[in-house]
Amino acid sequence: MANLNWKSVVSTLVKKVIGILVALVLLPIALFFLAYPIVSFITTQGGEDAKVSLVSDHAGKFKTGCRVGGLFTVATEKSGAKKGSAEKASANANIYCLYPIWPDQLQPSKGDVLRVWPAKKPLLGEPATEGWGWFIAGTVFVLGLVTLEFIFLALTTG
Repeated sequence: MANLNWKSVVSTLVKKVIGILVALVLLPIALFFLAYPIVSFITTQGGEDAKVSLVSDHAGKFKTGCRVGGLFTVATEKSGAKKGSAEKASANANIYCLYPIWPDQLQPSKGDVLRVWPAKKPLLGEPATEGWGWFIAGTVFVLGLVTLEFIFLALTTG
């Protein structure tokens, strides 16, 4: 009888460990799938236009971008200011942009117009989302919610 009890304890422990490992693997994916549409909504609705003046595919010391997407660091200047005018174009550096932006923008390039948020000291930037981009962002958000549900399911098994 004691042997049967030992097997059930080991079985429960193995299930819990596997559930925690699955949850740890799925957590970054769920956070990305939930954060991406929220950032898209915030920058499109509450941001202001800025023109890209410098693009880097590094965030700190790490290379985070490639030719088909990734996390890019850009420097921007206000889109409405002219170079020769008395109103000097204010430059903002270290604005993080997550690409690809659907359907056709795989990475930022110099001269692109982005929506940056917040307006005074921008931290996030993204081209304005339109048309099918909202459908894709909504689908990604729903996938994030489903992934979050799988995390809770993995943690409650056993």
